[in-house]
Amino acid sequence: MDCEMVGVGYEGGDHMLARVSLVNKFGDCIYDKFVKPQEEVVDYRTNISGIRREDLLKGEEFRTVQKEVAEILRGRILVGHSLKNDLGVLFLSHSKKNIRDTSRYKPFRQITKG
Repeated sequence: MDCEMVGVGYEGGDHMLARVSLVNKFGDCIYDKFVKPQEEVVDYRTNISGIRREDLLKGEEFRTVQKEVAEILRGRILVGHSLKNDLGVLFLSHSKKNIRDTSRYKPFRQITKG
Protein backbone atom coordinates (compact mmCIF):
# COMPACT_ATOMS: atom_id res chain seq x y z
CA MET A 1 0.00 0.00 0.00
CA ASP A 2 1.08 3.54 -0.66
CA CYS A 3 -0.76 6.73 0.21
CA GLU A 4 -0.01 10.16 -1.16
CA MET A 5 -0.84 13.15 0.99
CA VAL A 6 -1.29 16.86 0.49
CA GLY A 7 -0.69 19.69 2.94
CA VAL A 8 -3.57 21.34 4.76
CA GLY A 9 -3.81 23.70 7.71
CA TYR A 10 -1.31 26.37 8.64
CA GLU A 11 1.37 26.52 5.92
CA GLY A 12 0.35 23.01 4.80
CA GLY A 13 1.83 21.47 7.93
CA ASP A 14 -0.93 18.89 8.38
CA HIS A 15 -1.45 15.87 6.13
CA MET A 16 -4.60 14.90 4.29
CA LEU A 17 -5.12 11.80 2.17
CA ALA A 18 -5.05 12.48 -1.57
CA ARG A 19 -4.48 9.06 -3.18
CA VAL A 20 -4.38 5.40 -2.19
CA SER A 21 -2.75 2.69 -4.31
CA LEU A 22 -2.76 -1.03 -3.60
CA VAL A 23 -1.03 -3.84 -5.46
CA ASN A 24 -1.41 -7.58 -5.01
CA LYS A 25 1.42 -10.05 -4.36
CA PHE A 26 2.16 -10.15 -8.09
CA GLY A 27 2.60 -6.37 -8.29
CA ASP A 28 -0.67 -5.85 -10.17
CA CYS A 29 -2.53 -2.68 -9.24
CA ILE A 30 -5.84 -3.66 -7.63
CA TYR A 31 -6.87 -0.25 -6.28
CA ASP A 32 -5.88 3.29 -7.19
CA LYS A 33 -8.11 6.22 -6.27
CA PHE A 34 -7.82 9.92 -5.67
CA VAL A 35 -9.66 11.41 -2.69
CA LYS A 36 -11.69 14.63 -2.70
CA PRO A 37 -10.25 17.15 -0.26
CA GLN A 38 -12.18 17.52 2.98
CA GLU A 39 -10.63 20.93 3.61
CA GLU A 40 -8.66 23.55 1.71
CA VAL A 41 -5.41 22.22 0.26
CA VAL A 42 -2.52 24.60 0.93
CA ASP A 43 0.27 22.51 -0.61
CA TYR A 44 -0.28 19.81 -3.22
CA ARG A 45 3.33 18.62 -2.76
CA THR A 46 3.32 17.85 -6.48
CA ASN A 47 7.11 17.47 -6.67
CA ILE A 48 6.87 14.60 -4.15
CA SER A 49 3.34 13.25 -4.52
CA GLY A 50 2.63 13.94 -8.18
CA ILE A 51 -0.79 15.17 -7.03
CA ARG A 52 -2.35 18.13 -8.85
CA ARG A 53 -5.48 20.11 -8.09
CA GLU A 54 -7.34 18.57 -11.04
CA ASP A 55 -6.62 15.04 -9.76
CA LEU A 56 -8.53 15.71 -6.56
CA LEU A 57 -11.48 17.35 -8.30
CA LYS A 58 -12.40 13.95 -9.75
CA GLY A 59 -11.60 12.13 -6.51
CA GLU A 60 -13.95 10.02 -4.40
CA GLU A 61 -15.31 10.82 -0.97
CA PHE A 62 -12.92 9.97 1.88
CA ARG A 63 -15.40 7.70 3.68
CA THR A 64 -15.96 5.66 0.52
CA VAL A 65 -12.24 5.18 -0.05
CA GLN A 66 -11.65 4.40 3.63
CA LYS A 67 -14.37 1.73 3.62
CA GLU A 68 -13.16 0.14 0.37
CA VAL A 69 -9.53 0.01 1.52
CA ALA A 70 -10.52 -1.45 4.91
CA GLU A 71 -12.49 -4.19 3.15
CA ILE A 72 -9.59 -5.06 0.83
CA LEU A 73 -7.06 -5.16 3.70
CA ARG A 74 -9.18 -7.22 6.09
CA GLY A 75 -7.30 -10.40 7.03
CA ARG A 76 -4.46 -9.77 4.60
CA ILE A 77 -0.75 -9.13 4.99
CA LEU A 78 -0.04 -5.45 4.38
CA VAL A 79 3.28 -4.40 2.85
CA GLY A 80 4.49 -0.83 2.52
CA HIS A 81 6.96 1.78 3.69
CA SER A 82 6.23 3.72 6.89
CA LEU A 83 2.77 2.20 7.08
CA LYS A 84 2.06 4.00 10.34
CA ASN A 85 1.71 7.21 8.31
CA ASP A 86 -0.49 5.64 5.64
CA LEU A 87 -2.77 3.90 8.13
CA GLY A 88 -2.91 7.09 10.18
CA VAL A 89 -4.08 9.28 7.31
CA LEU A 90 -6.72 6.64 6.49
CA PHE A 91 -7.77 6.46 10.16
CA LEU A 92 -7.43 2.67 9.98
CA SER A 93 -5.64 0.08 12.08
CA HIS A 94 -4.21 -3.26 11.05
CA SER A 95 -3.03 -6.28 13.02
CA LYS A 96 0.70 -5.97 13.79
CA LYS A 97 1.23 -9.62 12.88
CA ASN A 98 -0.03 -8.84 9.36
CA ILE A 99 2.17 -5.78 8.75
CA ARG A 100 5.43 -5.90 6.78
CA ASP A 101 6.88 -2.40 6.94
CA THR A 102 10.01 -1.92 4.85
CA SER A 103 11.04 1.04 7.03
CA ARG A 104 11.39 -1.40 9.95
CA TYR A 105 13.17 -4.17 8.00
CA LYS A 106 16.64 -4.53 9.58
CA PRO A 107 18.66 -5.26 6.40
CA PHE A 108 17.28 -2.06 4.81
CA ARG A 109 17.92 -0.07 7.98
CA GLN A 110 21.53 -1.30 8.08
CA ILE A 111 22.10 -0.15 4.49
CA THR A 112 20.71 3.31 5.23
CA LYS A 113 22.18 3.41 8.75
CA GLY A 114 18.64 4.06 10.02
